[in-house]
Parts: sequence; structure tokens; C-alpha cells
Amino acid sequence: MSVLLPPLGRLIDAAIHAGYRKQTREFRAEIGALPRVAFPVSYNDKMFWRRVFDRNPAFIAYCDKLETKAIFQRCADQAGIDVRIARTLWAGEDPAELPASLRHSGVVLKMNSGSGRNWFFHERAEDEALLYATCRDWLAGPYGRDTAEWAYGETSRRLFAEEVLHPDSHQIDDIKVHLFAGEIFYAMIYRGEKSPVGLSAIFDGQGRRLRVTNTLVARNPARALPDGYCVPDCYGEAMRAARAVAAGSDYLRVDFMVVDGRLHAGEITPYPTAGLMTNSDSAVLAAMGRCWDLGRSWFLSTPQTGWRAVYQRLLRAHVAGLSVDPVPVLA
Repeated sequence: MSVLLPPLGRLIDAAIHAGYRKQTREFRAEIGALPRVAFPVSYNDKMFWRRVFDRNPAFIAYCDKLETKAIFQRCADQAGIDVRIARTLWAGEDPAELPASLRHSGVVLKMNSGSGRNWFFHERAEDEALLYATCRDWLAGPYGRDTAEWAYGETSRRLFAEEVLHPDSHQIDDIKVHLFAGEIFYAMIYRGEKSPVGLSAIFDGQGRRLRVTNTLVARNPARALPDGYCVPDCYGEAMRAARAVAAGSDYLRVDFMVVDGRLHAGEITPYPTAGLMTNSDSAVLAAMGRCWDLGRSWFLSTPQTGWRAVYQRLLRAHVAGLSVDPVPVLA
């Protein structure tokens, strides 16, 4: 079996590279090599594999912001953790039906599936025509086609309005927790993430700052959180809640927001950074690949049929030959 895997892998990869040309070009430009998809080893190879092969039904709920509210609530209740959920004020499929009473600075209108599809009334001038055109453009087609993020296209596209947690993003700490098999690898914290001067740093599960940074900070140290920055008091609760949400998964990123010291639910994403991960330490990125056990994935743990069953057997043989490391203690 091991003799057959490399040449077969090259044939399958060639077909995938041809079928996913745009994604392959982006991968090569960002990572510096072609993706090894059929029998992946690295973190980024495994993420490309997930985008192509893993049709985990749970991903659809993770990619639906309305569904994730219910997931966070259920997991928080089961774990006895106080996680606030932003209140949904309205949901529908026609922006013209959004009540006039909700078109004010304390409300944000969002698309339930996708990234960056938010209309903050406190940031945008009153332009009803532009609002309607923008929302209808969001609804016209699924998010994620360009990045091969399959699950977004399986959601039922809807608009929804919710309360704004804080009008100033620099007063919000975003916590993004990466977990393998339900165990925390590390957490990114951003302050003012969406702004041109947002700051960030990386911490372990206990809230200790790590030397590794994201690529942006590595290139521009001024974009790092101050040396004296301490994680929020609710950081431990965020870690507990993240473990509860990620339980049973092979890999997830679970996000939270901290506003005025209170923990709020964020997003759950199976495709962090649109499938392309870099950071300042290649050894840490390599460790992420070794911690990701594809044997726990939906594709390998669920019976498959036809060609998928044949490929599943071959992939299981490949995965069985890889060592799976426990989450390391990072410095």
C-alpha cells in the first residue's frame, strides 16, 4: 500500500490542481508550494483536503451565524458558562422588510452565511437604495465559491439584524481559539481586528503570551498588542466554552468577543483564514499539522460509497502511517 500511495497521490493531486486552479494558485502564492491534497501531511494541505473532500454536515451549521447562536447557547448551558448571545432583532430574506425602527446606530444587519457581509448603520450614510442593492447582492449567490468553502453554499441564505455590542471595535477583544480534537492549541486575540491599525497577539490555553505571532505582526511589530496586555478575566471561561463547542471535532476555530469584561459568543469556523494559514514560526505551523488527526474527520469516520469508499481505505492507510502529536506546550 505505501508503495502505491505516492504515485497515486500525484495523479489525484494533479486532477485537483486542475479542478481548483484559482485555489491552487492562491495556495502556492501564500504558502510557497503546491498543495498536497490526496494524502496530506501539513496543516495547510489538510485544510485544502477538508475543502475538497470533507462534507461534514456539521460544517453547514457552523457556517450559519443564526445556527451558531443556538450551538453556543446549548454548549454554554451544558457547561454552566455565562456566554452572552447577541439578540436577534429580525430575520428575513427581503431587506425592504427590515422595520424602520431597527435602522439606527444600535443595530447591524448581517448575512447569516459569509464573512464581511455586515451593514453597520452607525458607519454608513442613510442610503436605502445602496442598502437594498448590497443585501440583494449578498443573497444572490453563496459565499465561499472562490475559496472552495463548500459548507457556506449549503446554508439557507437569510438576512438578520442584531444589536451592536460596541460601536468602537477598539473596545472589543476578539478571541479566536484553535482546537484539535477538542484541545486548545492556541488562541489569537485581536483588538480592533477589522481596522487598519488593529492589534493582536497569541496566547496559550492558560493565557500566557507566546513568542509566535501572526504574519502581520511579524512584518510590522507595531501591530502587536502592548507588552503589558493581560488577557480578559473571562478568558478561562472562553477556553472552557471553546472546548465544549469543539468536542468531537477533529479541528475547529471557535471565536468569542469580550465587551466591558463580558464574554459574548462569536463564530465557529471550519475554514480559518479561508484555508491559508501562516505565522511567524514554521515549527509551530508544522506542529499544527501533526496535531490534526484526520482519522477523526467526518470523511474517515463515516462509511463512504463508490470511489469515496476506495479512496477512504487508501487515505486511512496514509493517516495510520502518520504520527499524531498531542497539543504541545508552546513558549
